[in-house]
Amino acid sequence: MRAESVTLQLGPLTRWFAHPAVLLQRSDVSRALVKGAVWSIGCNVTGAAASFITQVILARSLQATRYGVYSYLLAWVNVAVLFGKLEFDAAAVRFIGAYDGQRRDGLVHGFLRYGWKVVAGTATGVALIAALTAWLLRAHLPAETGGGIWAAGVLVPLSALLLFSGSALQGFRRVPQAQLPQLLLRPVLFGVGIVLAGPVFGFELGAGGAVAINATATALALGVSLSLLARATAARAKAAAPMLATAHWMGAVRGFMVIAAAQLVLSHQVDVLVVGSLLGPRDAGLYSAASQLSTLVSFGAAAIIFVVLPVVSNLHTQRQRAELQRLVARTVQVCVAVSVPVVVLLLVAGHIVLRAYGHGFVDAYPVLSVLSSEQLLGATIGIIAGYLLTMTGHEWEASRVIVGTALLNLLLTFVLTPAFGAVGAAVATLGAQFVRVGLLCWYVQRCLGVMVLPRRSRRTAMAGGA
Repeated sequence: MRAESVTLQLGPLTRWFAHPAVLLQRSDVSRALVKGAVWSIGCNVTGAAASFITQVILARSLQATRYGVYSYLLAWVNVAVLFGKLEFDAAAVRFIGAYDGQRRDGLVHGFLRYGWKVVAGTATGVALIAALTAWLLRAHLPAETGGGIWAAGVLVPLSALLLFSGSALQGFRRVPQAQLPQLLLRPVLFGVGIVLAGPVFGFELGAGGAVAINATATALALGVSLSLLARATAARAKAAAPMLATAHWMGAVRGFMVIAAAQLVLSHQVDVLVVGSLLGPRDAGLYSAASQLSTLVSFGAAAIIFVVLPVVSNLHTQRQRAELQRLVARTVQVCVAVSVPVVVLLLVAGHIVLRAYGHGFVDAYPVLSVLSSEQLLGATIGIIAGYLLTMTGHEWEASRVIVGTALLNLLLTFVLTPAFGAVGAAVATLGAQFVRVGLLCWYVQRCLGVMVLPRRSRRTAMAGGA
């Protein structure tokens, strides 16, 4: 029996959940994509739980001040990783997916080889420059930062290569293999390392030691990811003579880099750096704990988007605007369904969850409340709006919005943080997110003729299917 006829016999609630499967069939997407969505959600949920437990163990081991120093170091690592990987991870999803589907084995081989060399070389160079600069300026940095500078330098290229490897696996549509090393194996190994170093062997763990354990866990996860990538790469691609399209790749990468740099400014990492610099390491630790908890809001949406992206690109290429509109409407509705309950849980039980980090972390509840609202806006509308532009060749339109709102966010953060403390930094991020989402939705409608907002997009989708 066809899926459409089954749907007509079901109630409204069941049709709401059954519709995505029907839409995927209309879009010529195999059942493997639906299976991938289930795997993606499972990996994200399990990884979120593992990361939460690991961060709780780490926070209780370090306490608020040392945890703030660790968060400060890790924020700088993430900035360095951005410049080190040159957004070849984002390019890998786009180009590996296209080349593999078209059986262009020489380009698959060439992109993997070229991307690996560029990411490894650039990330190592950025790490050395950043570590040397931080070491020379160590007297002006928060206490205990100096002990973790070189460990942070090692962590940069390892993290960049892990992201590139995982994205290449995503391009091959190996959903579990792409996510397990980064989302699950890495935090589990990190948590085990913290437990072994502290409670088991009795070492007094500092911020530098925690970064070193993180680097070790990342190296092990990278080894597993590379092994999975070797298995996922077809034998014909390995045997093919590598072909290079560096001008095309670098042209796309430049657009991705502008967007990624702006998104970094919009992210909580820069907030941690600003709060740590203006208010001190304890406030940075509280802000970091709240921001990590707030990201739980977007885990379900990220899992859904992870699988939807190839469909977006496929529908756009085939000029199936009505199908794309239906997919966008349904994606937003499902993202709302998986994100809103998490926000409610954090608002109701946020004090209890923060207390798990340690008694002093309860002070971060106001920040958690604001950031949860900001994450909800991004998870339900912002994430799909941004990817609709970048996956359909409108990177520069997206970059204008993201760069502009990133500068707005930075300005608001420096104005509001001294006046209102860490809550001011959170409010600045929320305000910039509102502006960003509104402009992205406007550009999507203008460039693609697709509406992102649930109420209006649903009406349009119904009209398109009539």
